Amino acid sequence: MPCMSYDTNWAHDSNNSDVKRLKAEADKLARIACAAMTELEKMGKEDFLILKNEEVGHWWAAHKEADRKEKARLAEIERRERVKAEALARLSDEEKELLGLKKPAAKKHRKFPVSKELVSYDIETWDKDQEEIEYMLEDLKESYLQITRGK
Repeated sequence: MPCMSYDTNWAHDSNNSDVKRLKAEADKLARIACAAMTELEKMGKEDFLILKNEEVGHWWAAHKEADRKEKARLAEIERRERVKAEALARLSDEEKELLGLKKPAAKKHRKFPVSKELVSYDIETWDKDQEEIEYMLEDLKESYLQITRGK
């Protein structure tokens, strides 16, 4: 996991390009500082900087704790996804469908009908294709929300 600035004050205006640029710069500086402090810790020499500058000590302690929490959060997401995948693998397609975890299989249609088929491509077929697309979009939306919400 790449280090970043865990400051949450960026969230209020995340669509602003200046804010995005500043957040990217803060993340870069946090990665640089974290890499330097990590190397100093490995050499057992971080104390000279921490003792010399109280702000560095406070930042480093907070940053390490935020990194630990983020790693734990990501590990929990990964664990939950693995448990979910293992549980789903044990179910048959019928069981998944009955539990509402799988949409009924839609009839397969050619994505781009050729000219001979275009004449017979009726509104009922169009509606079924649209329904299949809506199912796919709903599944994508659910997956996206699970990932972004950390579920």
